[in-house]
Amino acid sequence: MFWGFSEALDFVHEYKKLLPEDEPLPESLNILLFGGGDPRHVLATAAKLCENPKLTVNLYCVEGCIELIARQMLLVSIAFEDPALLSVKGKTHLFMDLFGNTLIRPFSTAYLNGKACVLTNIVTDPEYAQRYAPIFVLDALKYKELDQLENVFRFWTNGPQHVFNIARYWDDRIRVQMGERYDNRNGAFDWDLQMRLRENGAKQICPQEYKHWRESGVAFTFPEYEQSDPNKTFAVGLVRNGMAYHHRGSVGDNATGPYISFGQHAPEERLIRSKHGVNDFRSTDITERNVLQMVYEIQERQPYRFDPRDIHQFGAHQLDVGKSLNKYESRTDPLHAVSYDASPLLECNNLKLHFLSVEDVLRVQEGDKFSNRFDAVFVASNYFSLLKDGFARSWKERCLLCCETRQLTTFSKEEINTHNEAIKMWAKRNALQPVTNFSINKNHAVLMYKHLG
Repeated sequence: MFWGFSEALDFVHEYKKLLPEDEPLPESLNILLFGGGDPRHVLATAAKLCENPKLTVNLYCVEGCIELIARQMLLVSIAFEDPALLSVKGKTHLFMDLFGNTLIRPFSTAYLNGKACVLTNIVTDPEYAQRYAPIFVLDALKYKELDQLENVFRFWTNGPQHVFNIARYWDDRIRVQMGERYDNRNGAFDWDLQMRLRENGAKQICPQEYKHWRESGVAFTFPEYEQSDPNKTFAVGLVRNGMAYHHRGSVGDNATGPYISFGQHAPEERLIRSKHGVNDFRSTDITERNVLQMVYEIQERQPYRFDPRDIHQFGAHQLDVGKSLNKYESRTDPLHAVSYDASPLLECNNLKLHFLSVEDVLRVQEGDKFSNRFDAVFVASNYFSLLKDGFARSWKERCLLCCETRQLTTFSKEEINTHNEAIKMWAKRNALQPVTNFSINKNHAVLMYKHLG
């Protein structure tokens, strides 16, 4: 729910593969992210736009939950933050903290508190939004949804009644799911990792980081940091009740983890080396490397050159973390408020991120509003069942269709194959031409097809 189960895709690069070698890119590309869950495709595409300065990219993000839109606005804002406020390394660790950890550093809490006020201004003041964050386009959101976003951002600020004891909710949920196996949960966690995730292809995830995440909800750890405060961006179903809020507690994925989006592969082969099943680098370290590259290229508008000193290497180490985990209290005292509205987000004149209405989950597939609109479409695995017969009307000729599979999850091989066959049957009904090479004996996190029009 809060992250995807496939790696980040640069959609300009993927679309370019469809074109003949001598054919240039069109002046603009319209790309639909149908339930992406996180901004990985946004950042991967934005990072490489410096290579195509004359190309305009419109990314349309549709989610079934307003809190996911709020999270995406926050995480994209971190990547586009003014370098005078945050360094590339600072943005990288802040992004990872808020993206994948149920408990976060006090600095991340202070940032969230300050940034929530800025995001409130963005959704309530169109002139401020145009001045501060011109990459965001909120025109498709209804007034009710803008009010809901404002409620979400206000909940993120520190207040005595903004309670979110995520560590307790997480543990209660694990207890219910495990039942009698709770006392032997470490063995169950190890079985899920070794017999499901690694067998399915997610080999970069290390036992120490995975078990720590399953136990505490904290996925990304470094020896110089301690996570102690609740990450309120994981709250969904928020309903205001006077000065307090009701919410649904801990929801979303608690079996696979946030390691797939950025943490499975790297251009440098030495980063994914393994000896006797022990990785030199954790999925956390690979995530750090890949997010840092994206943040650097968005900021500097030039290719990133890898330096091993930029990242950690703890594949074979068991870090002594978790002593300051705050399991019983939620921070309500206002931290030192840092202002993040002094400087606007970094400019990216050839990128617009359109947030569509929650109702567009179905409407984007029906009627004429989005007819012949999209050059590329990404469909998340948990949104595949929502696809309608009229979806093809929104595709342009030679549209690229990317369907996420359940390959890099804890689903069984039978469940993965069943889902893959459903995608192939759907593609056949819509007369799509495969782009993915199925003749190679390889497991795919995304199945790609081309619409011939």
